Amino acid sequence: MADSKLKDPLGRVITLHDHTWYGHIIKGHPEVRLHRQIVENAIRSPQEIRLSAADADCRLYYGTGPRAGILIVTVVDLALSLVRTAYLARKMKGAVEWSR
Repeated sequence: MADSKLKDPLGRVITLHDHTWYGHIIKGHPEVRLHRQIVENAIRSPQEIRLSAADADCRLYYGTGPRAGILIVTVVDLALSLVRTAYLARKMKGAVEWSR
């Protein structure tokens, strides 16, 4: 699969690199292995975008997860315009930057 260029609702273009998907996300979070489309959709059409408490340059894009009660979180570094990681979560955290 090729790198994905994704535009968020605020007009920011973000890249999900193949080497990040296979070399980091799948290795660290194998539970998202079958859900690349959900990870990408969390950027294109998130429920919310929240500020990261860990890194001022990062945003947490929350999207609908693979089953009820589960969210997908896609972590984006805005300074570099790229996806850092993605994982599953049960609740949102961080201050809201954008909401539907």
